[in-house]
Amino acid sequence: MVRRKLHRVFPFFFTYVVVTCLVGVIRFVAYKGFSANTYFYVYWCSDIVLLVASFSALYEIFLQRIFTGFSKVRFYRYLFPLAALIIAALAFLTALNAPDKRAAFLIASKVYDFIRSVVIGFFVLLILVMGRLFSGYEFSITLGFGIQASVALANSAVRAVRGYRSSELDRFEPIAFDVACLVWLWALSKRAKPKPMLSAGELKVETLHQVRQWEEAVKDLLTPGKRRL
Repeated sequence: MVRRKLHRVFPFFFTYVVVTCLVGVIRFVAYKGFSANTYFYVYWCSDIVLLVASFSALYEIFLQRIFTGFSKVRFYRYLFPLAALIIAALAFLTALNAPDKRAAFLIASKVYDFIRSVVIGFFVLLILVMGRLFSGYEFSITLGFGIQASVALANSAVRAVRGYRSSELDRFEPIAFDVACLVWLWALSKRAKPKPMLSAGELKVETLHQVRQWEEAVKDLLTPGKRRL
């Protein structure tokens, strides 16, 4: 990414890649050189860091690259930062107050997997409905996150049925991450240039109107009582 100067085009995704590499090294050192209790806290605290980094990358792809006009709608502009902060805060507070901290962190992680899948699915559906161009680097990066999210969500469903005991799909989550990395490596090694970002003047009025309609629909679902008053 640095050689092709893509870190300037996708700074949040580049940050996610760097953070992921650092987290891997830190976890390895904690696993080899410290106690199991220390490794436990290092693992789950670093998982929260990865959570924020991944949501930032998704924010960059969907709201800064594909739906550039969404940033002008307040609801969507704050959607990703609020989601990341709320999940991180809930995970931390739940773990502090839970008698079984391992189970608390595990449940919080699975909730994050679910929300990540919903966010990716929502915007992919929106792309199809609105007929937006979805290709190139943006598609490949989203595909990588989608592979991770799909396997993690499937594993979460199996674990929930089994009372959060280990399942056969546990081994597939690292494999899904490796596949995502291969997808990103292959896509970002290509010489294809990313699409230029549209300016505010190029945004169609119909698109902004449709975005606001989506916002009102989502608000009606979230706060039905207030909307009727």
